[in-house]
Amino acid sequence: MTKRELTAELTKDPFVPFRIHLVSGKVIDVLGPNAAYTLMNALLVLRNPRLGTPDAEGYDVLAYRDIERIEQLNLGKRSMPKRRSA
Repeated sequence: MTKRELTAELTKDPFVPFRIHLVSGKVIDVLGPNAAYTLMNALLVLRNPRLGTPDAEGYDVLAYRDIERIEQLNLGKRSMPKRRSA
């Protein structure tokens, strides 16, 4: 995974939450645009950030080379079934 690819995910408008899959098998969710920041060779991901505040429980620093892939999350956004017209 590259810095460019992760920057593209973090700057999507509207933001789409995503899950990071590491080569170790661990997964980390990024649920908001201010929950992760790109560094020179790594991604800094806040653990359980509190919306509207600068507070978080901690952080993880993930080397880009250790990120296997990302997966977009669909958190509660269901498409509404189309109504049949009578």
